[in-house]
Amino acid sequence: MERIAIIDIGSNSIRLVLTQINKNNCFSIIDEVKETVRLGKDMTIYDELNPLRIEKAIKTLSFFKCLCEAQNVTKIIAVATEAVRKASNQVDFINRVKSELDIEIQILPGTSEAYYDYFGNINSMDITNALLLDIGGSSTELIWVEKRNLKASISLPFGAINLTEKFSLHKAINEKTEKDLKEFVLSFYKDIPWLKQISNIPIIGIGGTIRNIAKISRKKNNYPIDNLHNYHISLDEVSEIYNMTKVKDSGERKKIKGLSKERADIFLGAAGAVVTLFEFLELKDLYVSGCGLRDGIIYEYILQNSTPLNSVLDFSINNHMLNYEMDINHAKQVWKLTQSLYNDLKSILYIDDNYNKILKTAALLHDSGIRISYYDHHAHSFYIIANSKINGLSHKEQLMAAYIAALHRKNDFKIDLNKYEKIITERDIEIIKKLAILLRICENLDSGANSNVINIFCSIESNTVIISIESKANSPLEISQCLDCAPAFEKITGKKLIIQSSNC
Repeated sequence: MERIAIIDIGSNSIRLVLTQINKNNCFSIIDEVKETVRLGKDMTIYDELNPLRIEKAIKTLSFFKCLCEAQNVTKIIAVATEAVRKASNQVDFINRVKSELDIEIQILPGTSEAYYDYFGNINSMDITNALLLDIGGSSTELIWVEKRNLKASISLPFGAINLTEKFSLHKAINEKTEKDLKEFVLSFYKDIPWLKQISNIPIIGIGGTIRNIAKISRKKNNYPIDNLHNYHISLDEVSEIYNMTKVKDSGERKKIKGLSKERADIFLGAAGAVVTLFEFLELKDLYVSGCGLRDGIIYEYILQNSTPLNSVLDFSINNHMLNYEMDINHAKQVWKLTQSLYNDLKSILYIDDNYNKILKTAALLHDSGIRISYYDHHAHSFYIIANSKINGLSHKEQLMAAYIAALHRKNDFKIDLNKYEKIITERDIEIIKKLAILLRICENLDSGANSNVINIFCSIESNTVIISIESKANSPLEISQCLDCAPAFEKITGKKLIIQSSNC
């Protein structure tokens, strides 16, 4: 076991992320702390960091160092971005942090900042083609991802803080100020040759401004899931949020539900930059990322290379199985049998391959709730799967997987359509129940957690489904428990369930 700390010294805030790395490259975030320092604000005419903000940064870093020592951190990776990058007194600041706190700060060039944004997201989202947008305090990174590769990137010298200062955006703005803001931002977008080649792909937004847009949207829509990672917002709604805030001053913005009071004064300019980019490229969809630079550093440290993961979902599921100390052999055996049953019975269940990764997640994590308590562990599994950050799944897919896992013991776990009507439909509930009965059957086939049942084969007849099981030894208990599922199976499929076995 190893504990590392990532310190991200940004233009608006300084963040600490403590990560525990366990065997087989599995990891978990054990603490995260943020302090709003605003190093990029009130810089002198000579581009020097403000002395008062330097003092606050030193105090913040001192506290972070104490926290690292208390948590037995063995390595601190500290990086600084645009505010320190452009500061004329950067060397003095870095040397002081080194001499007083023994923390070495690496100043990231814009290309490296963009790369870590890319690497953090390509390993945590199911991305093929997208434009990543990271709006920080003093810079904005754009990263073009094509076929999961970083095709092009750029760091632009504007962000939430310096846009606010340049156009006095802490106040409500008039038409002229808005026009000047958009023209200023647009002048940078127009100067990027490769940006004009982008069309018909989503924007994936990174950073505090994007998260606040999502929080406002979530509050407004009474969205039932707290996880912002993979949250979807349309251009129309982003524009609506921008238009709502531009007529308010910073004091009035603090009353907007979902908008952080600490960010209310610097929100407008960054939101305007987002809207302008959408309009310039004629794109329609924004997906929110909960990952970014810090995650890119973590993945680079763990993987020890710059090659993206082959499967974001597989890595994420395996990470959860290891962190929850699950019986991995049992989980994999249940998934093997469930996948076989799924493939054999798709024709009578009227479902397709679109649900393969949902069922895989449910099968592999169905026992995750045992970590909380064995009793009612199916209900605990629902909570864990529904509320964890499972990379590679949409919110709908994750919720469906949670319900399938919750139904793996019996079919009386309530599906709350009223609560989740913005995410799942009656049709989704029908599919959940169909997939859950497959998982129940196969969980019972490995009830001894010994992989006694090696393979299963299905024969579909007019009124019956015959499941033939191949096992190492006699399996009367497994068959008996499977037959408890027969009434539910018949209700769902309209066919009687027959199970027969043969030993190897």
